[in-house]
Amino acid sequence: MTERYSTSVLGCSGVRSTFLLGVQFCSVFGARFCSSRSGIVYKVVVGRGAAVAVRRLSEAEDGGGGEVAWRRRREFESEAMAIGRVRHPNVVGLRAYYYAPDEKLLVYDYISNGSLHAALHGGSLNPSQPPLHWAARLKIVQGAARGLAYIHECSPRKYVHGNIKSSKVLLDEDLHSYISGFGLTRLIAATNKSSSHSAARKLSSGSAHLVASGIGPKLSTNSPSSSYLAPEARLTGAGMSQKCDIYSFGIVLLEVLTGRLPGLRPEHDNMDLESFVRIAFKEERALSEIVDPALLHEVYAKKQVLAVFHVALGCTETDPDMRPRMRSVSESLDHVGGPN
Repeated sequence: MTERYSTSVLGCSGVRSTFLLGVQFCSVFGARFCSSRSGIVYKVVVGRGAAVAVRRLSEAEDGGGGEVAWRRRREFESEAMAIGRVRHPNVVGLRAYYYAPDEKLLVYDYISNGSLHAALHGGSLNPSQPPLHWAARLKIVQGAARGLAYIHECSPRKYVHGNIKSSKVLLDEDLHSYISGFGLTRLIAATNKSSSHSAARKLSSGSAHLVASGIGPKLSTNSPSSSYLAPEARLTGAGMSQKCDIYSFGIVLLEVLTGRLPGLRPEHDNMDLESFVRIAFKEERALSEIVDPALLHEVYAKKQVLAVFHVALGCTETDPDMRPRMRSVSESLDHVGGPN
């Protein structure tokens, strides 16, 4: 009979048994530092003191067995191996996985300095962190753009991230940025117990659609994360495409530029961030009314700030066909201040 659990270390060095022992007992010895609809993330120290981030997927025990369980495990393994091959300096790497009927763990590189969201709006890791200066913000979005562009272009399967937001951009101590969460919805889909799970994900050669229904947690239209969704992705049963990723990245750019959270704001006549900025530019309001007040003293950066605003507005066009490819977005940002 085929075993119903499996483990794999994807390109990791060190002692395999020690590594997996630390992973499997993360709930006992690991420090919980993050949680979301898709599971809890622990910081785990393994081997000679190297830290990894271990995500426990929020999945109930697999029902049934036999052929169905075998196919589900094989699909999970196939997706994990494919995602583990995506290696880029600006993408958080999937290093290992553990699969069992009642436990599914994903092991990632540990990024030590929190997220872009926390750096902009405050967070538990650095509650008294001073506001990011412009050069740091530009460096962060340039790196994140390179990472997302690589995800889009690294495979003929035309991968889609599907959940780009400021909390998915992680930072190290040097403010080097990393796209996190890539492949998470795909791995959750691979463990979906619904009989229709195989139809819930569609990859087309032209638009690389990743159908949202049935792939992990559904987002309420009033949830904070929904503010990053492209208009076409907010429709019930709609698919996620690379153009949706680009829209979401544009919202992240606007968040970096304005210091404001996306979503409806009473002080902006209940407009979302994208509408507020677009109308402000149409009405030719002063830049000081739009940009993060923490950047106002950096007068030298005005041209660069305006250039990034224009990139962001291009990314957030209502018509998906009007949005640029992510490679073009990355190149445009690099041209603003030179590569970092």
